[in-house]
Amino acid sequence: MNGLQAQYSENVAFESLNAADNADGQSAFEQLILPGHPSIVIFDADGQEVYRAFGSFEEEILESELIALIE
Repeated sequence: MNGLQAQYSENVAFESLNAADNADGQSAFEQLILPGHPSIVIFDADGQEVYRAFGSFEEEILESELIALIE
C-alpha cells in the first residue's frame, strides 16, 4: 500500500485508521460495517463507495481501481 500511496498521493487522499483505537478508526470500522481487518474501502470524489476488500490484497488490483478512479 505504501508504494501506491507514494505514487498516487497527488491525486488520491489516503487515510489509514486503526480499528482498535477507541476513536476515529473504531468509529469508521463500525460505520462501514467492516467484517475484519485489514480492510480497504475506496470512495470517489463524491463520497460514494467504489471498491471494498478485506484481508490480503493484490497491489495490481488496487492500482487498477485507483487508476479507474482518477481517469
